[in-house]
Amino acid sequence: SFLSFAQPDDEVRKVTFKEAEDKFIAGNYDDALDDFLNLLAQEPKNEKYNYNVAVCYLNTNINKAKAVPYLEILTHKPKCDPNTWYLLGRAYHYANRFDDAINTYTKFKTAGKGTDFNLKDADRQIQYCLNAKELMKFPNNVVFENLGEKVNSEYNDRYAFVPVDESFIAFNTNRPTKDAQEASDGNYANSIYVSREKMGVFEKAYVIGAPINKGNSGEELVGLSANGEFMILYIKDKKGVGNLYVSERDEHSVYKQPVALDKTIDSDKDEIAASITPDGMTIYFASNRAGGFGGTDLYMSKKLPTGKWSEAVNLGNEVNTVFDEDFPNISPDGKLLYFSSNGHISMGGYDIFHAEWSVDSMKWKNVKNLGYPINTTLDDNNFRISFSGRYGYISSMRPGGYGDYDIYRVTFSEVEPELSVIRGAISAEDGSKINYPDVFITVTDTKGEIVGNYLPNPNTGKYVIILAPGKYTLSVDLFGFKILTKSINVLDKGSFKAEVDL
Repeated sequence: SFLSFAQPDDEVRKVTFKEAEDKFIAGNYDDALDDFLNLLAQEPKNEKYNYNVAVCYLNTNINKAKAVPYLEILTHKPKCDPNTWYLLGRAYHYANRFDDAINTYTKFKTAGKGTDFNLKDADRQIQYCLNAKELMKFPNNVVFENLGEKVNSEYNDRYAFVPVDESFIAFNTNRPTKDAQEASDGNYANSIYVSREKMGVFEKAYVIGAPINKGNSGEELVGLSANGEFMILYIKDKKGVGNLYVSERDEHSVYKQPVALDKTIDSDKDEIAASITPDGMTIYFASNRAGGFGGTDLYMSKKLPTGKWSEAVNLGNEVNTVFDEDFPNISPDGKLLYFSSNGHISMGGYDIFHAEWSVDSMKWKNVKNLGYPINTTLDDNNFRISFSGRYGYISSMRPGGYGDYDIYRVTFSEVEPELSVIRGAISAEDGSKINYPDVFITVTDTKGEIVGNYLPNPNTGKYVIILAPGKYTLSVDLFGFKILTKSINVLDKGSFKAEVDL
């Protein structure tokens, strides 16, 4: 007999500093983080390793607050680089430790005097913290629902758009596909995915095929018409300048070759995102072109009788700031303009705001932060409201997600739900005859409580059920058949079909 020793499964592959540093310099922070954690385990007091681990955490989306202990170690050193105080302030900020963040930003301002560091940015971050403290005192009455693994992935799923009937959701993701190649920073090229809605639930998402997502082009979805008939895409030219394109849906519901928007909209600078009113006569878009208030501003253009777009007009300083405004989304009724901004009263980075249309002044006014928990200390970039105003769609980092940014449906509890009419018909899957007077339908809610009992039409098997928004189970009982159950998720969309085969 003999003894054999297996290599431990948890043995960590040894990495070199150069391997880790190369990934770090390339911006591949996820992989660099693993490597530097490995190196740090061997040399816990190594200042370079502690610093790089912290920077990696701050440059990934999973949990930026994990940078805190590594930076705290460095600030206890006799010679602490002033920038370390700034980074620690950011880490406290992401951890919602606002008082600690304010104190640390203040220390950075003292330590950084006489240096090239941007001390004014510390004042801006302090104001963000003060804003966050105030906004979090009065959280909104909203409920977040992760759209689940059929839509979301461990990768960055973001910028979700739905048409007014919420029949599908389209979004961006950097998950791997057969065409998307991995870049030096460890990310895959962007792809556009679509998930169809069926009985209130979004089904398995799939990648849109050519001519969109052709090869490794990496175009991004940055707008969707109210009826879902055309997408607005952000595509970079050979010089790296981003322009807006439109892809219309053909008679087979396939999105066609993207076509560039008019030169009155596309300039020699970046045009980043856009929203077109339901009547198709006005477009709102974001651009960093010259002549704005600073950073990226929001602009408006009207469709002329010729079918061309008019010269763009800046929305003015009630909406635009010296910082950045982006991702305009017009509400279905045209009364609210949602957008993201790292100016105005932000909690940190980009927050979602809306402006109201003033009939008197014919301007967008009264900009308001959508509040916490819709907005967080992370970047919250794009928000799409439903036709009823009860639901919104947003990409966000939240506990219990699938990895990176996930897409959520937000329910505004204070908006009264509309009852929906569920119509359907009962039939036998094998085509056999059913005695409809013997069929009994029971509807239960998520707690298992009976909401109602229903009988189908005795001649046709058709039924009509009226329900408030929520998740339900339909149980169909008929002698000689097994009890069939069907789960439905009712949104206040007016009506939809729920066919049942026995």
